[in-house]
Amino acid sequence: MDELPDLDRLSVAEKDGLICELWSLRALVWQLSEQVAALTSKVAELEGRLAQNSRNSSKPSSSDGLNRPKPKSQRKAGQKPTGGQKGHPGHTLRKVAHPDQIEAHGPPRYCDACDRPLIDAVVVETRQVFDISAQHHVVTEHQVFEARCSCGKVHSLTVSN
Repeated sequence: MDELPDLDRLSVAEKDGLICELWSLRALVWQLSEQVAALTSKVAELEGRLAQNSRNSSKPSSSDGLNRPKPKSQRKAGQKPTGGQKGHPGHTLRKVAHPDQIEAHGPPRYCDACDRPLIDAVVVETRQVFDISAQHHVVTEHQVFEARCSCGKVHSLTVSN
């Protein structure tokens, strides 16, 4: 940026030129100030919209998306114990001895670390799925096998319900 000239040494024409130049810059500064104020208010409005969710506005909870706040229980801790009533035996489906179908989920045939064949896979987990239709139910047992390579790496296939 240029230094301020000594105004006492300037001629009247040079002073008039500086005044005209400053006058046009003053108008530009005024225009840009108005534009900054308008943009600042627009940013504040948009940030306010982003901060809205179903708890602080009339928006439905389905519009919260994946950022929805966790539900808060109205119950105070320790008021009532969790679980069923005391003395109630409870019920659950038990595994059957002979399922209708068995699906084996084995590890790969070769170790992905050393390319040696995997042998002697053993069952490490079993789950039974009860598919109930209108006439009868079919029980499928899923067996997850696991094999250990001679290099020490353990291979298995995880199965989700």
